[in-house]
Amino acid sequence: MGKKSALSWCLAITVLTAVSLATAQTQSITIGKLTYVGTAAEANGESVVSVVSSYELSLDTTGITMEPISFSNAILFVKGTRQGSGAITTGLDCGFPPYQDSCDLVFLGGARSAGFTLAPCASLSAEQNLTQNCISIAVQLASLTAKNFSFALANGEQFCAFGINNTFLQSSSDEVALNPHCDAQGFCKGASVPIVLHAAPARSCGQ
Repeated sequence: MGKKSALSWCLAITVLTAVSLATAQTQSITIGKLTYVGTAAEANGESVVSVVSSYELSLDTTGITMEPISFSNAILFVKGTRQGSGAITTGLDCGFPPYQDSCDLVFLGGARSAGFTLAPCASLSAEQNLTQNCISIAVQLASLTAKNFSFALANGEQFCAFGINNTFLQSSSDEVALNPHCDAQGFCKGASVPIVLHAAPARSCGQ
């Protein structure tokens, strides 16, 4: 084989190897889920009935990353209202003592007159029937710097993630609004969507 042919062959092998390595890079990881748990009708001390909706953000990177991922904020958006959690991690108890349970953040939505920051996802008719009325809710996770950042996966690979990550929970095509599918006893299955971090260009994380 001539030198020119040998060089071409080596270049081809190098290109194929580079493509294979690029293809092998992890493109996304699932770190939890966002759930619209359901809405209940509650009466206050004056027998006035109002609705209270529950939203849950669950995060867990056990077996996915070497260490918990830190975020500066997790902000929930519901019908033009928003509420943040402040700094959290995907570790036990969201990074706060006593570090015993998985990271589950529960947000409540209701009437502003009752002191709620978030809006509810259902309304109560005069006949005391609940009507679901949220088409979509969203959660935004922001890195500590709001810029792209990297962390080690469980297999040792460095993963570059976007500094701002948005997840949308939307009603399905056959439903007019998000439906937690509650039975007559008030038990709700909940409507949920996975929280997925997609890989950003490695160079944006200085890799």
